Order: sequence, then C-alpha cells, then structure tokens
Amino acid sequence: MITKLYIITMLCTCLTVSAAYPNGKAEAPKVNTTFLSVGRGKTMSTNKFSGADTKKAYAIKVGTYFAHAPYGIAIIVNDATGFLIDPDWECRGGKTPYNERDVALVTPAETAPDYSFVQAELKHEGAAIRFTWGRVGEGAVVGTFETDKAVRLTLRLPATWPHFHAIYKSAPDGITGQGITPGGLYVPFALRVLPQPTEIAARGAGDASVTLALTPDAPTKFVAGVGALPDIEASLKVLKASSDAYQAHRTRAEGDWGDFTGAIAQNMNASRIYSSDNARVAHVVGRGWWIYYQSPIDGNPDLGPYFCWDSFFNGALACLEDPTGARDTVRAVLSLQTPEGMIGNFSHWLFDNQYVSTGRSQPPVAAMCVWKMHERWPDKKFLAEVYTRLVKWHDWWPKYRDGNHNGLLEWGSANGEFWAALLETGWDDTVHFDGAAMRGTAMMADAVDLNALWSTDAENLALIADALGKKVDAKRFRDEHAAMNKRINDLLWNDDLGIYCSRKWNEDGRMGEFLTRLTPMNFYPLMCGAAQGERVTRTLQWLDREDKFKGEWILPTVAFDDPVWHGQNYWRGHVWPPANYLVWQGVMRCAPAALRAEFARKSVLLFMRNWNTKRQCGENYRSDTGDTGNHPHYTWGALLPLIGVEALVGTAKDFTPLPCANTGLAERLVLRNIPFGGKLYSIEARNGKVTVEAEKPD
Repeated sequence: MITKLYIITMLCTCLTVSAAYPNGKAEAPKVNTTFLSVGRGKTMSTNKFSGADTKKAYAIKVGTYFAHAPYGIAIIVNDATGFLIDPDWECRGGKTPYNERDVALVTPAETAPDYSFVQAELKHEGAAIRFTWGRVGEGAVVGTFETDKAVRLTLRLPATWPHFHAIYKSAPDGITGQGITPGGLYVPFALRVLPQPTEIAARGAGDASVTLALTPDAPTKFVAGVGALPDIEASLKVLKASSDAYQAHRTRAEGDWGDFTGAIAQNMNASRIYSSDNARVAHVVGRGWWIYYQSPIDGNPDLGPYFCWDSFFNGALACLEDPTGARDTVRAVLSLQTPEGMIGNFSHWLFDNQYVSTGRSQPPVAAMCVWKMHERWPDKKFLAEVYTRLVKWHDWWPKYRDGNHNGLLEWGSANGEFWAALLETGWDDTVHFDGAAMRGTAMMADAVDLNALWSTDAENLALIADALGKKVDAKRFRDEHAAMNKRINDLLWNDDLGIYCSRKWNEDGRMGEFLTRLTPMNFYPLMCGAAQGERVTRTLQWLDREDKFKGEWILPTVAFDDPVWHGQNYWRGHVWPPANYLVWQGVMRCAPAALRAEFARKSVLLFMRNWNTKRQCGENYRSDTGDTGNHPHYTWGALLPLIGVEALVGTAKDFTPLPCANTGLAERLVLRNIPFGGKLYSIEARNGKVTVEAEKPD
C-alpha cells in the first residue's frame, strides 16, 4: 500500500460543510494529513458536521473549472450556485481588455489534481505576478499574489454558469456574498484580503470586483469560501505544506529530456471544466472561442465539447496523476452514446445547430485507452461500468460502416457527404482518401487505418473481458481480432509498394485499386499485429526513407515528397500527436531497438522544444520547423511525451512495470512516481539499461 503520497480526490468529490464552523467561530483548518497517508486514486472520506447558524449542508467543488477563466477559482455549491474569483491579467504580452482575452492562448498553471496547490504566472501592466492558491479545510481557499513591481490588480467576481446566481456586498476588507439556489437556499460567501483593497465595487448585484495594490516588498494575501472563513495565516501554512507535498510526490522526470512527464500532468490537471447542465467535470481539449464557438466571455460556459477520440486520449493521459478525473472524462463522452451505439464525432457542444454529431463517429480508440488506464490504476468496477458501452460502439462499426459487405470497414457519414466522412477519420482534410467516392453513407474505400483500429479495439476488449471474467466474450473478441487481421493481410497489403494501403471498391462491391498517397495511416497494421515477418520489415523501411517519413521532425501527416507537404496545412504535413502515438503502438510492438529509440526521442524532443521555450502543448506541430502549428494549448499534444514513458517501461500481466530489455537509448533519464498496477515507481534509464524501483513510503 502506498503511504506517502498526496491524495487525488475525485474531480466531483462532494465535501460536506456547514454555513459556519462547528463552534460558530473562524478557525484555522487542520493540516490535511491525507495528502501523506492515502494513495493516488483514493477518495477522501467526507467530513460531516452541523453549523451553529444553520443545519444546511453543502456539497462543494473547488477548482479552475470555469471555461473562460483558466486562472480563476470556481467554488460550486450543490450544483446549484457558484462563485468565481478571477484575476484581471494580460494575455500573451500586451495589454488586453478583460472582455477581449482569448483564453485559448493561456499557458496552463501548475495544478495539483485536488487543487490543494495551484500556481500561475501572470503579466499585468508590466509586472510579473505569481498567483498561488489552494483549497483548505472543507469550503475555503487561501492564496497570495507576489509581484516584481508595484501594480494595481483587480479581482473580478463575475456571473458564472447559466442559472447560477449570486449577489455581493462590500465589506471593509473585501466582499460578502450569497449564492441563491433555485430551491431558495441562500449560501453565504466571503472574500477577505490583507492588506485591505484600495477599491471595492459590490452593490448587491450579481457581479463585483476588488482592486488590490500589489507591492514587491510583501505578498498580498486572501482567503475566501463558503461559511465562516478560517484564519488566513494558519491557512497559508496549510498551503505551504500542500505545495511541498505536491512537489515531492508529483509525476516528474529529470535528465536529458527534461521534465517531460511533469509536462503531461501540468497540461492535464489544468484542463478540467465544469458544466452546470449535467453537473460533470471533464477534461476538455482547450479553452477559448474556438472551443466554445462564440466569444470567450459570451460563449456558453456549459458547452465544453466532448470530442470523441480526443476524450479517450485525455483519459489515457490524465491517469498518470489523476485516475479518478480520467475515469470521469471517459464517463462524460460515453454518456452521450447514441441508441445505435455510435460515439459521436462531438457531443455536448453546439456546432451547426447540433448538440451531438449523430451522423458520424471518430477513430475507435476507447478500449485501448481504457485498458491503459486500467494497467496504471486497476479498477474492475469502472471496467464493468463502461464495458457494455464499449462493446456497443465496437459492434456499431461493422453494422453501419461495411458498405460492400466484405468484412472490411470504411469511413462514412449519415448525410453521405465526403467531407463529413473525412471528419469521421479524425484527419479532417487528409489527402489519404483522395479519389474515393461515396455510395450512400459509406466511402467507397476500405480504410487501412479504421480496420487496424477496429482490430486493436477487439484485442483490447478481449483483455477487458478477461479482467471481468467474461470468457465467452474474450474468445469472441480474439476471434474477431484474428479474422480482421487476416482480411487486412489478404486485401489491403500492396505487395508492389511493400506497405499496407487503403483500397477502393467498385459499384458492384468488388475490390479495386489501392490508394497510394502515403500517410502515417499506412503503418497502423503494425499496431494491431496484422503485419508479420517480411511485411513488418518492408513496412518499417518506409519510416527510414528521408524522402518519405524520416526527418528531423516526425511524423509528417503526408510523406515529405507529397505535393501538399510544403504547404504545411493542418493534416497535410503537420505532425499530429495522435498519429504519432498510434504509429508508436506498432513501432513499440515490432520495430528494432534503434528505430524505437529514434521514434521516441524525436517525438519527445519535438514536444519539449516548444514546452521549454513557450510552455506550449500543441494541437499539432510543423514538420518543417518543429514549431507549434495551429493551436498552442491542446491536451493531446501530451501524447508525444507519453511515448517517452512507454519507450522505457511496459506493463507485465500482473500490472507491474516491465523494463524494456533493449531501449536503444543512450540518454540518462529518471522518472518518478509513475503508476503501474495502482502503485508508484521510480524508473531510471542509463546507457540503454532500465531499472525500476517501487517508491518508498515516508
């Protein structure tokens, strides 16, 4: 049992508090010793008590949960009312009015998964401000602002989610407020600042502000929360202890690649969004107008999209440090599965007047990601909870995406439009399927990528079925995996080129010519184990050709000699982390050590060159310069450093870490607090040799 680690509480854990502390006085919260006594993934027990002035109890969530306020502190009560404390800061350099910030450009704060410690670096009117805060006690937060020069900073308390209401009044040292629930419950709230604010604007309305005079000689301190507030100085000691605990026990790396595992956690821990329409907290790919499809302030903060394969990758990434949050994200995207079994391209969004894209899906990576989560933090109850939905999606594909009934699958769309079928691939503007027509809802091309993904899905569903004791199901999925691999080899192997290709079919359903615009999709049969023997060797040779895919920055999403590569436009030349990660599954499975090492090294260093210099986790990266491509902050960018973790250690059948016998890597790398089988391990690589040791308890 792990005894030294900080607790990672459930993202939606309800902490029960009263409107006042038990004796009716403001008290100092006790140091939260659960950080040092409970392992990651365990849920902290609820501490219930009655207040002196009311018998009402509150269920509270605290975090950076408001879509338009990545550095704001959201306090949500009973999923019925909420408060937001949002510092006014400048985005991306120059002065930016508060209502014109594009928060999609904001660097993620360093965030403990339970919000016991959060630290952000702000720029405001030429000053560099360090904003540190954390949750203390049951319903309060405490924090500080430190600055390198004198500056005035406004804390805004704007309206939050639709149908959440609060009113605020001024107090000598801050603000007093009340949240009002639809059921008529008035929830007391207070914000206190030391030294006193220079200006307070709160007149009984649903928004307020407090202006602080920050000076470099001493930090400005604040405490806020529901009910009577704890002592600020004692709370700051708790914050310091929480900071020390997180720094000591967080997922991190050191050595020749830098802290590439810490970067995964930092990006994922800062990406959780709360939605009042369904009372869920889930990892969303980013923030800002391009996510909410409206202006950053006026857009509906409830409608953080559950993009399909993005969400499952988020689960695989988040589980390094936050397994409960990872599971909640998977629950969120599965919750809007259609009656037919499809997981939509998007759901919980408003795009083209659709809340769920019921006409198209996206790449089936769910079972793979859920199994990877289980390997790190085994949870049979969760597997049983999601199993039926995973199987239903798996079975949807052959029923709705086999237009010529030959057992191979095609991408498609209910509206029969080619552009919509391309969106289903996840590669929105790929040239891979150029020349293929549509017939009905199906693209007239058996897709090499989709069939390999579906085969991989069957392989992982067999593992899940085994874990749940479903032997008949496990055999069924293994049979499907073998049968699909045979069809891939019989019909999609292009012997003239020496690589697997998608293949058109004719109006009568018979197989036609191969599609030979090469992309990373052509390597996917390595992932599912379809490629064997000489076909592995011939396929991998394409990765070693400098005119195709071997370059300083890999993998381009079209070959380097493709006519569209020079345009570096989206999926027509950029490096996309999900493509690298899926190809890596095949490289890891069957490539020689030198190729595995090169692939892992280049993937991690591409990410780290942008993370170290600009703190960016990109949606994609240019394969000509190595710079971030379209959106600078997008969660699945962290799949690139995850490749580095998997290059060193696999997972044994008993979920213990299995060091790679021959990594091909000469670098010195040290990874700390990496989960396997519900325990944390230290991993060290030196001169190609990997050693693993269980983290020692305090």
